[in-house]
Amino acid sequence: MTSHDRRLYGWCIAALITNMGIIVTGAVVRLTGSGLGCDTWPRCTAGTFTPHGEMGIHSYVEFGNRLLTFVLVAVAIGLLVRCYRIHVTAQLMALAWINAVSIAVQAVVGGVSVRLGLNPFVVAVHLLLSVAIILVDVKAIWLAGPHTSDAADGLTMGLVRATVAMMCVVMWLGTVVTGSGPNAGDSGSARTGFDIETVARLHGISVWITVALTLACLVIATTRHLAMMRRWSMVLVAVEIYQAVIGYSQYFAHLNPWLVIWHMVGVAACAAAVGALWCSVRPTPSPIHNQKP
Repeated sequence: MTSHDRRLYGWCIAALITNMGIIVTGAVVRLTGSGLGCDTWPRCTAGTFTPHGEMGIHSYVEFGNRLLTFVLVAVAIGLLVRCYRIHVTAQLMALAWINAVSIAVQAVVGGVSVRLGLNPFVVAVHLLLSVAIILVDVKAIWLAGPHTSDAADGLTMGLVRATVAMMCVVMWLGTVVTGSGPNAGDSGSARTGFDIETVARLHGISVWITVALTLACLVIATTRHLAMMRRWSMVLVAVEIYQAVIGYSQYFAHLNPWLVIWHMVGVAACAAAVGALWCSVRPTPSPIHNQKP
């Protein structure tokens, strides 16, 4: 493979964009109450794979989101084909396969969520799997493109990893908030049963812990002159500020659906940004001590 194959890099970016996009379209399905517009899977209804006029607009919204899965599959196949044609590294090939297999698993999880009447815990897994795929795609972009990373000591690496882990906690608690609130995806869908005020406060606390960790990353990167880490720490802080503004706005607006959609845009952006922060550092190689004869 050449140092940076443009087509490969393009396929990696396409994989990231499509997987970020389906988070947003999935939110549109849920917030329009279209989650059970197609009430079974893999068919739309027991008698047909596609919606028809008398089924109403919700069936078309849900079916449209299902069709986007084929776009993700096409991009995943394109990425794999390019990887095989130019003989990429084993790590990048593994990431391409993880991306493809995860999309298939994601489709099954989505189908299970429909068959279980949009069980909020299964729907949460559906979203979190998309977040995991985004992290995989960011790493693939890093390996395929002209990106560099800063050598970092154990403390810095630990801080970055803690930020990534805490962001995952934030997103998990966000799914708990959603599963406890009014935007279920269908009026008859079950809720978690948790008090939404309590889980929203826990979610808010986790957000501020994550912001504090991100600011610590920015300080460390600045004081230790880690340019890539500093850049992506700043990007992540900016996305977190956006998320905080939207998050508190939707809370005081009683979960206005349009604000929730913009919040889901932020979820996808946060996943990509924290993934880039993670990729921006690498452990400092341990010195090799040669034994004297």
